[in-house]
Amino acid sequence: MQKLFRYYLPATVFIIYLLAITACGNTVEPIRKQNWELSDSLLRRLEVDTAAITPVQHQISLTGKITANEDKMARIFPMVSGIVTNVKVHSGDYVQKGQVLALIKSPEMATYTADQTISEKEMQTAKKNLEVAESFYKSGLNSQQEYEAARNEYDKAVAAWHKSSAIVDINGGAHQSTYAVKAPVPGFVIIKRAAENMQWRPDNSDPIFVVADLHNVWAIINVFESDIAGIREGDQVEMSTLSYPDKTFTGRIEKIYNVLDPENKVMKARVVIDNPGYLLKPEMFVSIKTQRHSDTNSVSIPSRGIIFDKDKYFVLALTDKKPGVEIREIRVASTVEGRAYVTAGLQPGDRIIASRQVFIYETLQDQQ
Repeated sequence: MQKLFRYYLPATVFIIYLLAITACGNTVEPIRKQNWELSDSLLRRLEVDTAAITPVQHQISLTGKITANEDKMARIFPMVSGIVTNVKVHSGDYVQKGQVLALIKSPEMATYTADQTISEKEMQTAKKNLEVAESFYKSGLNSQQEYEAARNEYDKAVAAWHKSSAIVDINGGAHQSTYAVKAPVPGFVIIKRAAENMQWRPDNSDPIFVVADLHNVWAIINVFESDIAGIREGDQVEMSTLSYPDKTFTGRIEKIYNVLDPENKVMKARVVIDNPGYLLKPEMFVSIKTQRHSDTNSVSIPSRGIIFDKDKYFVLALTDKKPGVEIREIRVASTVEGRAYVTAGLQPGDRIIASRQVFIYETLQDQQ
């Protein structure tokens, strides 16, 4: 009896269900999908972009290297000859303005000191002679001409003393035979050629030290002939380095050198970059990206509103007909910095939904 109940109960339930739905001659209507429309309230919450004619931009990839800012760099050439006796700094050290970098034992410094001492003595003698001549002139024992001659001699002695003192000051100051090589600006020692017991001569072509302020640096970039027409002064560039692959440095092209390097066949351009923390260092290699200027125009939209589905690109264009929006396939030529250049599917002035477009797209697909 239990088996009989188990097999017939479902059939009984099914019969009761059929009787219920056919009672009083009524029949069940099939469920129909309700057509979806873009309501005004939803439209007000959506972001909308407008297709427009804009110049086509292409990205250019370039290379370059970091150099010190030459406007904030000092090449130091000692103005005396001699033997380097003491080197007080090394490459990479930060130095203050006026800090001693090295000492040079120089016979010229002894001459400068002697000249200053002699000129000082001569000035004191000329001063005493002038005082005597002035006293005699006032008492009538001396002529005005003699008094004026004594004053001229004193003025010459003062001028000679100032000259000798200035030479000593320029070459290190104080009465000494050692020349002190000092930093004329604050910054980092980026080149050091000084070594103890090295002989220095004023006609050396290379500086003994180079000190540079690295708060901002230059990026000297290489522009190939095929890219020359596409860059201009003032263009913004983005740079990356091997040392900091996840960090992007930005700057603008400040100067374009309108000559080609005869060896590499490239044109040089200069970018000024702020360098907080001194992350960028001279001779560091950089990869650079910038935008190529073009005289060609194309319909474009921000790429945020584009939907990629089934290996094709689509957008949701607003229309005056219900449901107020349509799916439109487009052809994208390129995308540069968040802007897509479209060759087919859009006209200037078309309004494109740029938020929640995937949800609306799937809803419209379900309606089809």
